[in-house]
Amino acid sequence: MADARTLFLLGLSLLALANPAIAQDGASGIHTPDTSQTDTGADDGGLAEIVVTAEKRASVEQRTPIAMTVASGEELADNGVTDVNALANVAPTINIAQNNANTLITIRGVSSRDYTETGDPAVAVSIDNFYLQRAFALNAALFDVERVEVLRGPQGTLYGRNATAGAVNIQTRRPDFFWTGDASAEVGNYGLLNLDAAVSVPVSDTFALRVAGAKRTRQGFRDNSPVTDGDDNDTFGARVHALFEPNDRFSILVTGEMTDIDGVGPVIKGIPYGDVNADGTLDLGSTEEWELNNQGYTDIKTKAIRTAISYDLGFATASYFGGYQESDLNRDNDQDGGLLFNYGFQQNESVEDQNHELRLSSNADYGFKWQVGGYYFKEKDDLLTFFQVHGLGDEPFDFYTFDYLVESESKAVFAQVGLDLSEQLEIELGARYTHDEKSQVGFNDIAGDVSQLDNVYTGDKVTWHAGVNFQATPRNLIYAKVDRGYKAGGYTTASSFGPEVITAYEVGAKNRFFGNKLELNLTGFYYDYTDLQVQQEDPDTALINTLNAGEARIYGAELESVWLVTPDTRLDANVAWLDTKYTSFCTIDLDPCPAGADLSGNELTQAPEWTLAGGIQHDFWLGGVRVTPRVQTRYQSRSYFTILNRALEQQDSYWKTDATLTIASVDGPWSLTVFGRNLEDSTILTSSGEAGYAGGYLVQFAPPRTYGARLAFSF
Repeated sequence: MADARTLFLLGLSLLALANPAIAQDGASGIHTPDTSQTDTGADDGGLAEIVVTAEKRASVEQRTPIAMTVASGEELADNGVTDVNALANVAPTINIAQNNANTLITIRGVSSRDYTETGDPAVAVSIDNFYLQRAFALNAALFDVERVEVLRGPQGTLYGRNATAGAVNIQTRRPDFFWTGDASAEVGNYGLLNLDAAVSVPVSDTFALRVAGAKRTRQGFRDNSPVTDGDDNDTFGARVHALFEPNDRFSILVTGEMTDIDGVGPVIKGIPYGDVNADGTLDLGSTEEWELNNQGYTDIKTKAIRTAISYDLGFATASYFGGYQESDLNRDNDQDGGLLFNYGFQQNESVEDQNHELRLSSNADYGFKWQVGGYYFKEKDDLLTFFQVHGLGDEPFDFYTFDYLVESESKAVFAQVGLDLSEQLEIELGARYTHDEKSQVGFNDIAGDVSQLDNVYTGDKVTWHAGVNFQATPRNLIYAKVDRGYKAGGYTTASSFGPEVITAYEVGAKNRFFGNKLELNLTGFYYDYTDLQVQQEDPDTALINTLNAGEARIYGAELESVWLVTPDTRLDANVAWLDTKYTSFCTIDLDPCPAGADLSGNELTQAPEWTLAGGIQHDFWLGGVRVTPRVQTRYQSRSYFTILNRALEQQDSYWKTDATLTIASVDGPWSLTVFGRNLEDSTILTSSGEAGYAGGYLVQFAPPRTYGARLAFSF
């Protein structure tokens, strides 16, 4: 019998296709499209402009003084971005790592490796203005997405704490006040089957619904016999938007959403100490087959309700964004990555999050522009986790036990103003005050050594922004800015640590040339990074230690370009150069620092010196059909996964090439895309680190070569 969720998607697809006549009426002008994504520059045959909300107000991307990458829902689908782990496919200057089921994001060498219940991320990820704190919650499927904005650099004023590296904004599609529908089916190797469907229902002139769902299944990339294949996927997601707009000044959007992730999930491979190459790198052996003796499983469930309310007061717009989300994680894995031992890591977490933001923004487009607001975040994490030894009896032996209740609360007020000194010159100033509180109560049992925990952290910080923007021409922006960002302090089971602070200096230029045919964006930046929080897993105990390093400096440059060579031919190229270094870092409290404990001069983690990316595509017109082949490739130079900078824990330089061939009806609603990803079948690691308890090193891998086809229909 068919799975109930598949039947739900089938019914949704039929509903989406049920009334094309009404859809044609709506398409002829009854509905005013959502201004969050508006093409405003393609009328002259040049590159289109995209309206973004990176500054918490609508603005044209090319006139927004933030280095960013924006990808539409169509681009995400074409590049196989079905979750946050795949964002590097469309934003090549960010790095994604995984530790077991946790997703870790690095931007410009700034990241957080602390994926524990007491850790904070360095990248603020939000969906429809709702902030996601837990690393495992980022695995939720991306479906029916309008766009994703990846902001590079500290965003401490408008986004607050834990945005020292940047921010990722996910904007889902809002309902339309006319019938629209989308449905797609994707098949590929490793038993891939992805089904997506969505429909907007105009209940009345003032009330509309949008219902969307996605089902994603795939067999495991890894043959781990005698246990079930790992790195598989079994995900279901559903979302309902209800939009009420009684007039053009007032809007209420209420969203209900759920996701369910099952299967084995990510698996790790153990590399024994003896498997080391002559150059000091690991001999990884097969990346497709290795035996495991502990059956892993993953069960992640999320339920959320979000609300967005806005009211136009004339002189300003008042907005509220808030919601509540429950995230439950239950998982186990083979923690030694082989047959040498029989270790498992059973993780059980129940997380409750709530976000509330109230904002008042001026409606002026010129002169004096301002926004003020207040923010509240609260999280409760009820955790019970075991490091276990299997095979000693009928039940696993709990070698470690962690039983905690962790709570976090953050309150903030912020303001940002922009003053136009002339039609071309603007200055910006902003500030944010944040107060953080954290607590952890419970106990841990570390190999029979029981400790009662009652940890408390309280701290506050002022972050700020100052910038000068010069709009030399309508299509040429030059800007300079200084931003202060910070990540809150906290504690681990063994120690406490203070907040980290980044002061970032950045200059940039966003340009369109040759009749809006060539886009050329340049950015240069320097970071003064103090008290940065570094995480290191104790290889003997597998416990995470966090400490404040002394200082680091980061500088680099980025070039992003898009060129419409002809109306049918498009080239894009990106170059990022990065230089990172700890300038003061002693891992123990001694002065002078012993050489063996002095890591000054080391590079930051996941900070490749060079990242290159480029693509080319061309439209061929065959009667009523458009045929578009596209090839894109990405190069990344060597980088390290740990602060030790050892060849044993590095990612070698690699190329990754993807290709698509899209056939689409010119006037009709369908398209067929054939794709191949990682055509070189490059071995790409997502983590690597020493694990003495496992007799070597533990590694995880990104997907191998994949291929398939996607058929899509929309109206």
